[in-house]
Amino acid sequence: MSDRCPTLLARAAKSTWSTPRTDPENMKPFCRLTIAVALLAAEATTSNAQMGGAPMGTFPMGGGHGGRQRNQQQAPAHTVSPPPPVAPEPWPRLDSGAILCKSRDDLVRYQTQGTADPSDAASRQAPDCMPIQKRIAIKILDRDGPSRTHVAATDTPEQSGWTNTYLPSKQPTSTTTSAISGR
Repeated sequence: MSDRCPTLLARAAKSTWSTPRTDPENMKPFCRLTIAVALLAAEATTSNAQMGGAPMGTFPMGGGHGGRQRNQQQAPAHTVSPPPPVAPEPWPRLDSGAILCKSRDDLVRYQTQGTADPSDAASRQAPDCMPIQKRIAIKILDRDGPSRTHVAATDTPEQSGWTNTYLPSKQPTSTTTSAISGR
C-alpha cells in the first residue's frame, strides 16, 4: 500500500487539484479506498471463475467445482435410522438363577436344608425346587414374610410356586433406569 501511494502523491502534485489533496495525510483515505475497490473487483472475478465461469444469472452455478460437477446425479443423502425402542423390563419378575419351589413346604425345606440335623428324616427329603433358566414375568399371589412369595408366571400359567427371591411391592428405580439406558 505504501509503495503505490507515493506515485499517486506525485501525480496529485502535478495535477490541478487543490492543495489539501496533495497533503500526504489527506491522501491516506484515498489510497485505502482505491486498494479496497481493486480487491473487491479481484474477489468478484475469482469467485465467478469458481462457480462455473459464467456471468451470474445466465444459468445455474456449478457448485464451486469449476463446472465439473454439472449434470451428474446427486447421491441420495444417507439417513441414520433411530435405534429401536428398548422394551421395558417386566416387573415383577424372576431373574435367571432364582429358585422356584412347587409348594411352600418345599421352599421351607430348601431354606432350612443347610441348618438341619443330618439324622432328621424329614430334612433328608429333597425339596421339589428348580432354578429359573431365563427371566420370566410373574404375578405375585401371596406373601409369607419377605423371603417367601407365592408367584405365578404370566406367560406360562403352569409355572407357579413359591420363591425366596425378595420382591419389593414397588419396582426398584434401578430397573427403570437400566431399561431406559439399554443396559
